[in-house]
Amino acid sequence: MNTDTLILGLAIIFLLLGLAGIIIPAVPGVTLIFLTIAAYGWYEGFHSITAYYLIILAGLTLLSHVVEYISAYWGAKKYGSGKNGTWGALIGMFLGIFVFPPLGIFIGAFVGAVLGEYITCREWEKATRAGLGSLVGILSGMAFNILLALGMIISFLIFVF
Repeated sequence: MNTDTLILGLAIIFLLLGLAGIIIPAVPGVTLIFLTIAAYGWYEGFHSITAYYLIILAGLTLLSHVVEYISAYWGAKKYGSGKNGTWGALIGMFLGIFVFPPLGIFIGAFVGAVLGEYITCREWEKATRAGLGSLVGILSGMAFNILLALGMIISFLIFVF
């Protein structure tokens, strides 16, 4: 096995790990995919992976982070949550990652939105709806990032092969 094949194999492993990282909070997901493609481009002398291509991928990586962070907020807001519920979703999502990984991102956002909204409105039904909204937001953010990551991986494979 030559070095080029080994490096490509390692790159593909890291790309798949990045794809898994969209769901597993400890792995940086789309960022790992971008860094892997950039490292491969550097290794091969930027022949098939160009600077222009990397600039586009960097922009998409930044977009993925924006979507990831606002999705829980947007979901809770869309389902009628007020300021406390949306902040609760964000804080709960952040704390949940560390307290109960990997499911903590979902549980934390839900509990945070419910508690934050309940503090304001004192209605469990409305608070629960805000919690469900945060889950919908997180899942739609993940779906967006999975599609984005798959597009990045497929484009990489097209450029390389």
